[in-house]
Formats: sequence, C-alpha cells, structure tokens
Amino acid sequence: MSEFNFSCPVCGQKISYDTALEGTQHICPHCNNTVGVPTGFAEPTEASLRTDTPPAGTGHNATRAIPRTSRLAIASLICSVASLVTCVGWLPGIICGHLAKSRIRRDSSLQGNGLATAGLTIGYLILVLEAGTAGYRIWSFSNTLKQGIVNVRQDLATNNIIIARTQTATASNDNPQIKPVQRVAAVTSQQQMEPAASSWTLDVSQAAFPDQPAGGKVHGMHFALKTATLKGTNLKFNSENGLSLEIFDLDGPVAGQSYEVRPADSGANPRVKMTWNEGDVTKAATYSKGYGMKLQFTGVVKRKVSGKIYLCLPDDSKSYVAGTFEVRIPKSK
Repeated sequence: MSEFNFSCPVCGQKISYDTALEGTQHICPHCNNTVGVPTGFAEPTEASLRTDTPPAGTGHNATRAIPRTSRLAIASLICSVASLVTCVGWLPGIICGHLAKSRIRRDSSLQGNGLATAGLTIGYLILVLEAGTAGYRIWSFSNTLKQGIVNVRQDLATNNIIIARTQTATASNDNPQIKPVQRVAAVTSQQQMEPAASSWTLDVSQAAFPDQPAGGKVHGMHFALKTATLKGTNLKFNSENGLSLEIFDLDGPVAGQSYEVRPADSGANPRVKMTWNEGDVTKAATYSKGYGMKLQFTGVVKRKVSGKIYLCLPDDSKSYVAGTFEVRIPKSK
C-alpha cells in the first residue's frame, strides 16, 4: 500500500490518502466537506507526488480554488461613498457590508473583508451625522415655534393696550363735539364720580361717602375702581390704568366693622400703600400714620361684603379715593 495526493474539489487543497481508500467518501481535513477519493491511481512515484495537481486554470477543481472578491463588499463601499452625494446610500451600504462579511466568513475563497469594513465604517458615520442633523433641526423648529407663540401673545397683549388707549382717546376727542347741554351733564357726572379736589381733607370724621363706585386720584393720576379684593385682613383696590391702593392689617374679620384713622393717631394704624408706574418703572409709597381714613363694611350676603371708603393721603399730590365697593369673602380653609 502507498499514498497518493489529489486536490479537494471544494477548497482546492491537497489531500493525501492511501490507495486502499480509492472510491470511498471521506471528510476533507481543510474545509470539513465530504469528498470522494478518486480511483485509478497507479503506484505513486516521487515525481508523481510533485505533479499530481492539475495545471492552474484547468478542470473544475482549479476553478473553485481561485480566490475572488465579494461583490457585496464592493457594493457596500460604493453605496456608502455615494451617500456623501445622495444622502441615502448609507442604508444599502450598511446592509451589503454585513452580508459580505457573513459570506466571507463562510467561504474562504472569498476576499474583500477590508472593503466591507470600509463600507460599514463610512455608512455608520454618515448615519450618525444625519441623525445629529435631524435632531438639531427638530430642536431648532421647536424653539422657533415656542418663540412664535410668545410673540403672538405679546402682540395680542400690545394690541389690547393700543385698542384700549385708542378708545379712551376717541372718547376724549368726542367730548368737544357734544352739545353744550350734554357736556354740562358729563361734567356733573364726573364730579359725582370723584370728590372735588377741595373736599380733600385729612380730617375725614365729618366727610360723607360718595354714593358711586370708588374713584379719585393717586399720585396725581385718575383712579377708577376696577377690582377690589380681600385676602385675610388686607384690602386691595386696582384701577384700570395700573394704579393700586392697598390697606394692610385691618382688625378682622372685617364684615360689619367700621374703621376710622386720624392723622394724630399714634397707635398701630393699618398701613396704606399706593403703587403707580412711571414709564417702565413701578414706584410705591407707604403710610402708617399722618393720613385720614374712614372705612365701613356691611354684613356678609352670599359670601359678599359691600363697603364704603373715604381715604386721603398726606403726599404732595393729595391722593384720595372715595366711594363704594364690593369684595368677596374667601373660603375658610
């Protein structure tokens, strides 16, 4: 018995077998595939051992053993590079790259692992860049939308102010066109809404409450009551033009109570704070003595209390507010 060599029909590697195994099936030690041992070999010689491999390029076995480059690896690199222009080639580039690597691992005759790696690297880099760009665009759009909503709200608020000022100016401009009799009536009504400047006095003990909604002047500016609120023992009046008047630390509960403060009183008087705007600056002045005030509350009716006020402050503008108002009693906690 002697050995002879032949090439594996699958991987092309040389295999040595004993002549007694001719015509049987065996496992190739190189590729682990089942191959048939050819028959008809004569006693091998040293020369035959060196020349039993068929010439390169001839026969079925030689064709299978020639290394070749994976087309999927080439396609992966081309698609990934093309995505620099098309912006969509990275997806087929990544898919082809993974398929190429999988086939190269299964078939040792395939080459192109480096091409597949390059295609995958470029594809994933472009994917990360496009994802970052998309995230930035979404963030930018969200900020723009939020700013637009803020601008719309500011414009609406500004338009409301402009409309209110325009209506006030129109009403003022219409006054000269009113007939003389109507103009006299308007002046009389205005005098009824506000106490005359000559009625300002710090001795309010004998002052009479005007029988109309509270009004007057605060820091030389017209004050017309818009809202009156009561929080605990603090009473606050708001005017339509942004003026406010607050009275702190009333002896509560206020329902059914009467208060009178004279300039000479030295006890713990309620603090009075007036607030006004000068341009974009909000200013305030607080008085704890030296002012005159007469304040009365009725009983509670449906959680509401009616009141009357006559208040004169000792500032240079002779600020005053007098008239009636109504406040809602907060629910007890």
